[in-house]
Amino acid sequence: MAPAPTERDPTNANHYVKDWTLNKVLDVIPKPVTSAASSPLAFLHIVSRLKTTPREGWKRFDIKGSESIADHMYRMGVICMLCPPEAGLDKDRCVKMALIHDMAESLVGDITPPDNVPSAEKKNRELEAMTYLTEELLKPISETIATEFMEIWTEYEDGKSKEAVFVKDVDCFELICQTIEYEKQHKTTKDLNEFLHVRHKITNDFVLHWVDDALAERRAYWEKEGKTAPLGN
Repeated sequence: MAPAPTERDPTNANHYVKDWTLNKVLDVIPKPVTSAASSPLAFLHIVSRLKTTPREGWKRFDIKGSESIADHMYRMGVICMLCPPEAGLDKDRCVKMALIHDMAESLVGDITPPDNVPSAEKKNRELEAMTYLTEELLKPISETIATEFMEIWTEYEDGKSKEAVFVKDVDCFELICQTIEYEKQHKTTKDLNEFLHVRHKITNDFVLHWVDDALAERRAYWEKEGKTAPLGN
């Protein structure tokens, strides 16, 4: 298995955050042998970058071997499958949305607040990346599939449908779970409290209940270590 790209590796999607252009990223990706019309390989090779592109927020805390974007999206998909029937959500669409919502980061990288990339610029980059993935790589295979991918991604970005609201809640909840797991992994030597503020973005009551359970578990672990779990606003 090839090693994961490092920050200085030009094949790493996070390498070009400061001066990103789509062409600059595409120039370092091996060109496919087959045409997009005959095979999904070109699309799949780009999406595979999500497996080796780390979630950047953990880097500031020196979390070794931290999760990839694909790791995050996979567990989001599983969490979506746990949506209770009484919520009245289209569960299949939620799972698809979880697996698609960060797909643009395969080309854009994981942009975080310390990167100081304006929100509008971030959105433009991600839209350009998704347009390339759907129009250039998926549409030759199936216009229906390409349209579905873009519609689901756009629905998530708009954040208005009840499915999009739920998946955004799941995005936050998954981060909370990962935060707690890294604190346990490092025996509370790393205070990752700042990531827990995302709990305030969650609106679905049943997801808030999951968060309460997770924070109770966190408090119990810190107490076991003889400490008080920090929890800011």
